[in-house]
Amino acid sequence: MSQQFQHLPDSYQISHITVRPNIVLAPMAGVTDSVFRRLLLSLGGLGMVTTEMTNAASVTPKAMQRHRLLDYLPEERPIAMQLSGNEPDLVAHAARQVEALGADIIDINCGCPSPKVTGGGHGSALLKDLPKLGRMLRAVREAVSIPITLKFRAGWDDDSLNYVDTARVAEDAGVSAIALHPRTKVQGYAGSADWTRIAQAKQAVSIPVIGSGDVKSAEDALQRLAETGVDGIMIGRGAMANPWIFRQISQLRAGETIFEPQPADKQWLLLRYLDMLLETMPEHQAMGKLKQLIGQFYVGLPGAATLRRDVQHAKATIEQRVIIERYFDPFISGRLAATAEAEQPEVMEDALVES
Repeated sequence: MSQQFQHLPDSYQISHITVRPNIVLAPMAGVTDSVFRRLLLSLGGLGMVTTEMTNAASVTPKAMQRHRLLDYLPEERPIAMQLSGNEPDLVAHAARQVEALGADIIDINCGCPSPKVTGGGHGSALLKDLPKLGRMLRAVREAVSIPITLKFRAGWDDDSLNYVDTARVAEDAGVSAIALHPRTKVQGYAGSADWTRIAQAKQAVSIPVIGSGDVKSAEDALQRLAETGVDGIMIGRGAMANPWIFRQISQLRAGETIFEPQPADKQWLLLRYLDMLLETMPEHQAMGKLKQLIGQFYVGLPGAATLRRDVQHAKATIEQRVIIERYFDPFISGRLAATAEAEQPEVMEDALVES
C-alpha cells in the first residue's frame, strides 16, 4: 500500500451498514439514475450510491410510475434514497414509503441550491430554519427503522455560515451520518470549496462526516481524506468528467498503477452508457442523457469540442453512435495520435444540479 495513504480509513459505518470503500457517488438531479449508478459501479472502487433527489410530495404510486426516480436494481446496494421537503409530517410519510421500497438508507436533502428547489422551502432553504430542520429530521427518524443521513451546505450565504450548528442539529436528531458541501447556497458552484469547513464539522460531531466538493482526481480525494480527518469522500461532477475516478482512488491507495483510460475505453464507456439507457427508456430520453454526459465527460483529445457539438445536435441515437465511433476510431487505430489536449468540460448548469 502507498506509504503516503496507508493510514487512511477505507470504510465508515452508517448505523449497521458498512460503506467500503469510503468513496461514494453524490446524488445529482437528472444524472444519478439507476443506469448511471450501475455504469459507475461496474467500473469498480465505488462504495455507495444515492438516488436522485425526490420531492417528498411525489412519493406516491402514481407519481413514482411517472418519474421513476426511485427505481433501482439489487446490485446497487447499499443504496440511499434522497428526499427533499420542508414539512416534517409529509417527509416522514414519504420516508415510510421509501423504506417500504427497500431503501437501505434515507438521505435528506438540505443542500440543493437550485432556485426551483429553494423557492419551495426545500434544499438549502432549510438552512435558514435549523429548528424546523431538526423537527423534520426527528420526525423521519421516528417514522422509519433504517438509518437516515443529511446532505447540506455551509450556509445560505457568507453572512450565515451555520454548518457546525447544522451538523450538531443533525446529530441530536438521530442522523447516522452527514455529508457537507462547503460552498454556500448563494455561492452555487462558483469559486472553490473550502474544506476547512468540513474539517471543522468533523471536529464538532461524533457521527461520520463525508466531505464533498471539487474532487477531480484520485490525489484530490486521498489528500482531502488525509488533511481533514473526514470519514469519507463524496464525488459528483468529477465522476461525470472521469467515471473511472473511484477505481483510480482504490489503485492509488493500494500503491498500484493507476488506470488511465485510452480512446478505446472512452468510446466503450459512451456507447455502453447509450446501450444501457436504451434498455430502460424511450429513445428521446436516452438521447438527452447522452448529450448531458458528454457535456461533462473529459475526452482530452483533439477535436473534442466538435464531438460534443455533433452528439448534442444529433437527431437520433443511431446518429449519436456513428458520430462517437467515427470520432474515436482514428485514435484507436493509430491513424491519429492520441495526444492529450487540455480541456475544461462544459458545465451544463440547467441540466445538472448536485444535490
